Amino acid sequence: MTERCYRFRLLLSADQVLSYYQGHVKSVVVQADNGLRIQLDLVHFRRFFQHSGLDGRFELLTDAKGKFKALHKIN
Repeated sequence: MTERCYRFRLLLSADQVLSYYQGHVKSVVVQADNGLRIQLDLVHFRRFFQHSGLDGRFELLTDAKGKFKALHKIN
């Protein structure tokens, strides 16, 4: 099987991150550089959260069926 790679930017305010911790929001929809829209559980971004929110470019790796494999911050 072939891995697939998607790159995108995600910007969340401190209030949006707080909504995740309060249980109001569980996922986010991002638009990859190739135009594809991808829904991801925010739990995958927890290690990147800051007090000010989240701002960065990411690389998502999935298997050929679209199942999550890894998420890396690339800047």
